Amino acid sequence: MSILKAQERAANAKGKQLRREGLIPGVLFGKHMDESLPLQFQKSDVELFLRDNMVGSKVEIVIGKKKHAALLKEISYTSVKQDVEHLSFQALVAGEPVISEFHIHLHNRAKVDGIVQQHLSEVRYKALPSKLIEVVNVELEGKKPGDSAILADMDFIHNPDFEILTPLDSSVYSISERKLASAAAEEAEAEETAEAAE
Repeated sequence: MSILKAQERAANAKGKQLRREGLIPGVLFGKHMDESLPLQFQKSDVELFLRDNMVGSKVEIVIGKKKHAALLKEISYTSVKQDVEHLSFQALVAGEPVISEFHIHLHNRAKVDGIVQQHLSEVRYKALPSKLIEVVNVELEGKKPGDSAILADMDFIHNPDFEILTPLDSSVYSISERKLASAAAEEAEAEETAEAAE
């Protein structure tokens, strides 16, 4: 579990001003807390934290001498520069299930003789804090053009440690032949050229 240092933030502090000062605003919330806790983080610490963490990652937030086990729930970015604008964390309570999401990584894509299209990247699920995960690998070695899978085909949905909340009929990936894919691309390009000529 990563560690992220924070300071309590004044409720009237403006996000834009904080970011000018090299700080990123955030919040820690949870139903067992009396009220949400406004926080601020050093921008450099946030950038380092996000290199190895994503939405769904567990983190220990350190505020002075207090430590909070938390889940990164949301990252918002500025519209133009796409800089980190705000972080939201949910406080974790041992033994109490929490809703999160994990990411699907298609393993060995390069070994597939075809065009792999990933249709589902994140899966929402519910689990105890001790059972939270960040990434699930889906093996593609041995797959061929024409193969596809929906969430219900995945072995991990039978894991008793968590409850899948994303619809099980969601398409995860599909594989098409390279020739067919390039032919479709050529056809689309020809249509665009014809429309431009008109």
